[in-house]
Amino acid sequence: MSARTGRMMLAALAVGAFVVAGGGAAYAFWTTTGTGTGTGVTGVTSALTLSTGTAAPGLYPGSTVTVTLTATNPNTSPIVIPSLALDTTQGTGGFTVDAGHSGCTLTALGFATQNNGGAGWTVPAKVGSTNGSLSISLPSALTLSANAANSCQGASFTAYLRASS
Repeated sequence: MSARTGRMMLAALAVGAFVVAGGGAAYAFWTTTGTGTGTGVTGVTSALTLSTGTAAPGLYPGSTVTVTLTATNPNTSPIVIPSLALDTTQGTGGFTVDAGHSGCTLTALGFATQNNGGAGWTVPAKVGSTNGSLSISLPSALTLSANAANSCQGASFTAYLRASS
């Protein structure tokens, strides 16, 4: 056997040994099994706060106006509000009127549930000690019926809202 052939055989054996060793490692990687345990703790989500809705000026019998409010998030993760609806458990059917217009019948008011075109609203997360906050405008949300009593003229209304799904 020549020196050249011996070197070639030695090189072939080295490559073969490397392939076998590498293949064994790959085989071990793909066929390894094991067991273990883990633990985790879920966070506690605090309630989102909605300010009472405030109607834009210019509400008159037969009209519809925008309602604005602010959503406040005390959590360290953003919160999504899918839709906003009238909270009929507060006030009178979800509404109050200022003290100077107590004769105004609140059944003349209506509120259209809002969902921001199906996108809802994402209230930013709390950063440091500052709660996340989002100003929300609800166009054409509050309606005063055409047969509203004269005692509703000049009244200021509050609409109580709740996040819903």
